[in-house]
Amino acid sequence: MALRLAFTRRHLLRGRRVTGRHQAAIGARSRSFSDFITASDEGLGRLKLSFAAACLPHPDKVDKGGEDGYFACPSSRSFGVADGVGGWADSGVDPGLFARRLMRLCLEGIGDDESDLQEALLKATQRILKEKLEGGSTALLGQLNGTTMAILNLGDSGAMLLRPALRTPPGSDQPLLFPRVVFRSCDQTHYFNCPYQLGSGNAPVEAPDFIRVRVRTGDLVVAATDGVFDNLFDHQVQAIVAQQLGKAWSKGAPVTPHLSGLATSIAKQAQRIGQQEDHKDIITPFALAAHSEGLSFRGGKLDDTTVVVGLVCNDSDAGDSTLLHNF
Repeated sequence: MALRLAFTRRHLLRGRRVTGRHQAAIGARSRSFSDFITASDEGLGRLKLSFAAACLPHPDKVDKGGEDGYFACPSSRSFGVADGVGGWADSGVDPGLFARRLMRLCLEGIGDDESDLQEALLKATQRILKEKLEGGSTALLGQLNGTTMAILNLGDSGAMLLRPALRTPPGSDQPLLFPRVVFRSCDQTHYFNCPYQLGSGNAPVEAPDFIRVRVRTGDLVVAATDGVFDNLFDHQVQAIVAQQLGKAWSKGAPVTPHLSGLATSIAKQAQRIGQQEDHKDIITPFALAAHSEGLSFRGGKLDDTTVVVGLVCNDSDAGDSTLLHNF
């Protein structure tokens, strides 16, 4: 604990004067936050992921369940999200069937111990092509092994790894826990709104990004399809996490019971903004991406919104072990 407090104080001194009152507040807060701010997870037992998920189809696609697929598996500490490529609907194909089948096959290829996510995705793709299922999809997979989280991403779904960290609001001497971004995936696109994808056509498949990130207890992974990240900036996701988990963090209370509400809040807020397609005063990540390629777009982008949240925790703190999925 002493080392942890010294680290916190040393970094707060840079660029800002810290008063004695402020130092006392930091010390008190750090003690109450000790379950979440941990210098090392060595000796704490095997780490788990406690999951929650939310999937809100596009209002016009509710009857068929939307075009996204997802799973979250506590036993293998793995998760995945997929976004069926909507362009296939022009040929009378339901892209959601492809995305959900892809996620099912990926899950079947992921074992309880460390798996090769690239191999799991490759074999799933080979099987789905052998089945002659038409369609196309992006894919994002993740798995926790020990203190390392592996993330594989093909296309424009995304993943964020957030860590509770001390932050002092302007004009206040009371530090609060606010989630900072430890890792954020990047979109893979051929050009604007055309992501890398797997499909039943003969187009060559680009290599997915593969990243390993060191994690610790209290970290939160947010994996979502572009229906979320096209409408919500990262700082907006961080604010929703702080709003939903802040009280539990400050009291040292369990976070797991709040994960379902968090996933739902992220999905609903993304869809609310997506529904404001005609509001030209609304600036979204999708609009900025369009602008960067010389295109004019303002407002939200209504789409399926799917999000999986996973809390890194110890065995004793793990929540429900039920497999979550929509296939």
